Amino acid sequence: KQGECTLCAGGTYQDESGETACKPCEAGSYCAVGAAAPLPCEAGSYSSATHLAAASECTDATPGHFANTGSTQQTPCAKGSYTNDTKQGECTPCSGGTYQD
Repeated sequence: KQGECTLCAGGTYQDESGETACKPCEAGSYCAVGAAAPLPCEAGSYSSATHLAAASECTDATPGHFANTGSTQQTPCAKGSYTNDTKQGECTPCSGGTYQD
């Protein structure tokens, strides 16, 4: 249609004006309908996909792993630290009298 501009579909974005198409979203991010920029997956979640349309589509980190904001993959907790919950942005150091290897 010549009389209007079309919103970018979910999973795509356009950060420049005067363009004729939208760009795929970036890994570690999601792009809602009409997005002008990718938004990062929240801490505790990650994604390597480039078509996500909502934060809820990012994958939750599993117990024993964490994910920083905008992560494309989850990372195992380092020795001496742990997490026993999903969707964690960091691991917890073992307290005195305990260990994890």
